[in-house]
Amino acid sequence: MNTPLEMNLFFPIDEDGFIALVCPDSYSSFVADNWTLTQVSDHFVEQMNLGNAFIACPGDEAADEVFALVRRRDGGRVIREASGTVRVGDAGLWLTSYLQLSTAAQFKDQLAADPRNSLRMPCAPGLFRVTVRELAGVEPPFELEIRPDDTSGTVHHDAVPWFDL
Repeated sequence: MNTPLEMNLFFPIDEDGFIALVCPDSYSSFVADNWTLTQVSDHFVEQMNLGNAFIACPGDEAADEVFALVRRRDGGRVIREASGTVRVGDAGLWLTSYLQLSTAAQFKDQLAADPRNSLRMPCAPGLFRVTVRELAGVEPPFELEIRPDDTSGTVHHDAVPWFDL
């Protein structure tokens, strides 16, 4: 049985303003040789709805800001929050970047979570609820919580949270 993460770790939001987690066992990377932004955004939503990824876009203004990987909500007033579920397999759950995902969407030989520039999260196989929050009055202003989830379904997304096309 999975247990909640027992530590706080700090990571930067990627240079494009995204927080992206993927399960390489099930995440389907390739979209098209010359994909459009709408195609790749729809692909991200599809993969999130299948439980293969969680992607949110705090925005350009948050690029390179630090976020905390927390065991439980740490305090501060929540400005906005987005959640999803991921089904983690034996290959784990990886923090990756929009650049890596968009490259993998274009080239069949690229990985969505390349170990050279992605980070494996401390999660055993299982179902997890992933929540990202923007907070007021605390530093860092963003936190990511990954907790075991007992439900059998995934959270349905109509769009990538906080991403405006």
